[in-house]
Amino acid sequence: MSIMREVILIFILVSIAQLFYGQEKYTIQGELPDHSLDNSYLRLINSSALSQEKERIKHLFIDSILVVDGKFHYEGVLLQKPFLAYLYSAGTKREMLNLGMYFIVEPGNIHIRIANWADEGVVSGTPINEDYSTYMIGTKRNMENQLLFLEKYAQYPDVVRLHLSFLLNGRKMSREPDFPKYLQILDRMPKTDRDILLAWLDYTIKKDEYEKKTKPLLDSIRNNAPRFIETIPSNSPSATMKNE
Repeated sequence: MSIMREVILIFILVSIAQLFYGQEKYTIQGELPDHSLDNSYLRLINSSALSQEKERIKHLFIDSILVVDGKFHYEGVLLQKPFLAYLYSAGTKREMLNLGMYFIVEPGNIHIRIANWADEGVVSGTPINEDYSTYMIGTKRNMENQLLFLEKYAQYPDVVRLHLSFLLNGRKMSREPDFPKYLQILDRMPKTDRDILLAWLDYTIKKDEYEKKTKPLLDSIRNNAPRFIETIPSNSPSATMKNE
């Protein structure tokens, strides 16, 4: 019996070790320009889903973060590879950065500082976020640097897939001079994610063709839509006033 108990104990310990293997902690510390969002919540979501991935979108909410004295703090455990996240105001008060802020959730201490509501925030403290702040939202942002960032982190599909989907959107984008570079980035991604984005490219091209074909018909239908013509009975007050 003692041997059996030892085997069971070892099995339990191994199971616990496997459960927590690869789970790394991260913290998000943020500073806002004023106290206008105090005592309200910010929403933190995983923003790696494409616009048509309906089922995936349903499961992207991570948590709400309370703002206290112009600051916010959050601690989490990363159960996957780094991913693109989005942080925004959840209430009716002033929106953070007008629309919100993108950054990368990865192990370590992530620091977000928003000096002015009219300006973009600065994210720092972890390797991918340092590059993201510089090449994707910073003063060095341009197409060349954005492509460098996407290529460098193609190994983390959930970091780049949303941004890359914007570059693989429709036949017009496929005619861009940099389109071969987009495909080179795809080649550096895991096969499953590469196939999804290639399917996305095919979908957007077909969607563009469909909309182009149906536009004349839809325009014609809208232009010839029936209109209600209001008539006023001769004995109504307004008609009587006009006659007078």
